Amino acid sequence: MMIACQLSLYPLGTAAYSSVIKEAVAVLAETGVEVEVNSMSTIIRGEEEAVWRAVRKLFQVAAARGEVVLNVTVSNRCGCKVAPKSAPAGAGCGQQA
Repeated sequence: MMIACQLSLYPLGTAAYSSVIKEAVAVLAETGVEVEVNSMSTIIRGEEEAVWRAVRKLFQVAAARGEVVLNVTVSNRCGCKVAPKSAPAGAGCGQQA
């Protein structure tokens, strides 16, 4: 089953938060999931087990650098397929135009 996951990582108590995020997101490329990095979150898509492994790996890498908060939203519908750029809002969640 394909799932999509939106991740927002918040390193705590460090001025070097950007490097923690970049390092953690970089490991996603090694996990075999599709990765879409945005300005406020990262979206990953793939087979269910691969996505869960990727989330765990991202958290482990960030947590090894210090305290973190990871917000995770998972769906087996929304975001599982990439909507074309010209698609109406909500098209990626299976809504009809």
